[in-house]
Amino acid sequence: MKLIHLRYKFPLAIFLSLCLNILIAPAILAAGGITRANAYALGLLVILTLAIAIYLFAVIFQPEKF
Repeated sequence: MKLIHLRYKFPLAIFLSLCLNILIAPAILAAGGITRANAYALGLLVILTLAIAIYLFAVIFQPEKF
């Protein structure tokens, strides 16, 4: 059962980040005079940056798990 959970963790994370990007990209598009493709790219970049920051925060404060 654990193998199935680990197998679908990465696709689930990608799906959730794309859904979050659908919510973030219109705000970025409205804030600046950029194209729609650039707004979605910036949204993904923000999501990826936050994900890496959260991961590194966890690694620094809980190194025994890694």
